[in-house]
Amino acid sequence: AAVVGTLRRDEDESTRFIASAAELWVQGTDIDWTAVYAGRTVTHVDLPAYAFQRERYWLEPAATAGDPAELGLGAAGHPLLGAAVSLAVDGGLVLTGRLSLRSHPWLADHAVAGTVLFPGTGFVEL
Repeated sequence: AAVVGTLRRDEDESTRFIASAAELWVQGTDIDWTAVYAGRTVTHVDLPAYAFQRERYWLEPAATAGDPAELGLGAAGHPLLGAAVSLAVDGGLVLTGRLSLRSHPWLADHAVAGTVLFPGTGFVEL
């Protein structure tokens, strides 16, 4: 339930009534605006667009992680893994990579409640 005042001291009654209807509308009440403005001259005013336009001035980092060889790593040759290095101790393998929406935009298709999740098939692939 929403409660608003429709009469205030030293205010025009019709202007205050329309302002109260607007307050109710903002709180989620359905208002028949054609009935509210019946018999009045209505002028539509476009909202200024500049407040909603955004322009970034920061440099965007490169989408690639660089050459793994510069870090002493070999290329993994895999779409999800960026580099590989063999362990000297037992011949094991360490694989590394970077997953982000910038480098793998298809990850955005796997969102639950606004949170991007790595898909189960990606874990199977790894």
